Amino acid sequence: LLAGFAAASGIIRLESVIQAINAKFSDKVASSNIAAASEAYQFVIDEIAHARHGETAHA
Repeated sequence: LLAGFAAASGIIRLESVIQAINAKFSDKVASSNIAAASEAYQFVIDEIAHARHGETAHA
């Protein structure tokens, strides 16, 4: 969730989210959470790009 917010807002970086995950969780748990956060971040970035492309195509 936080990674999606990071992607949408630009207020925090994905690297900061990853650092927080590493600080909070053990290696095994952190690894899974980092993978999920990275996927969520990229998904939101892709959706924003897709939406912007759609807006310019209809302009």
